[in-house]
Amino acid sequence: MKTDQIGLPLRLKDQASFENFLAGDNQQIVSLLQDSGADRDLGVIYLHGAKGAGKSHLLQAFCKARSRSSPVPAYVSLGLDGVHPEMIADLHGPRIVCLDDIDSVSGDPSWEEAMLGLYERLIPSGGGLLVAGRYPPAQVGFGLADLATRLASGGAWRVQPLGEAQLPEAMQLRARLRGLELPDAVIAYLLRRVRRDPSTLFALLDQIDDEAFSHQRRLTVPFVRELAGRLLSG
Repeated sequence: MKTDQIGLPLRLKDQASFENFLAGDNQQIVSLLQDSGADRDLGVIYLHGAKGAGKSHLLQAFCKARSRSSPVPAYVSLGLDGVHPEMIADLHGPRIVCLDDIDSVSGDPSWEEAMLGLYERLIPSGGGLLVAGRYPPAQVGFGLADLATRLASGGAWRVQPLGEAQLPEAMQLRARLRGLELPDAVIAYLLRRVRRDPSTLFALLDQIDDEAFSHQRRLTVPFVRELAGRLLSG
């Protein structure tokens, strides 16, 4: 999906929202982003944490929460093929820009100059930057020290991954908001058979939901076993 105003690939996931994000130990971060989505200026917020912790989900949930604001936030995943520095060169004014996977371009002079220029156009004009990467600004490996300093100016927040004990609750939350009945036996089966990281589990759960709806089937362990074997091998 693209916006006519900026021509950027947003690629927001339909299911990414604050409502289906189990905050766990990240309640302070969620509250910060929701407050920033209301009345106050965002400034710069930098999220970091392990792969699968939920950073991309939070950035996309923020964009979705402000989808009716003007101008709408711009979401750019820097790790995608075909994304280049010129795509952010014209962003300016009181706009919020979300830069995801910032680690993928650290050390690239063209990208670093483009991001520094973006900061200097947005922040003085009342705009904001919401940035996510695996490491805090000082550890990303930026060649431009000024860029690391500016991206850290609003604080760096670590996104804590869900613990194994929280995964069943997160799966139930995701399923409930989709109107899906997810029996405990199915959750137990998936947690035994599938890699225990939220990204893998939630992606599989979404696919299972689509398959169950198209076949008008209730979720039972035999049905999920059949689907999981086919979906994971595909």
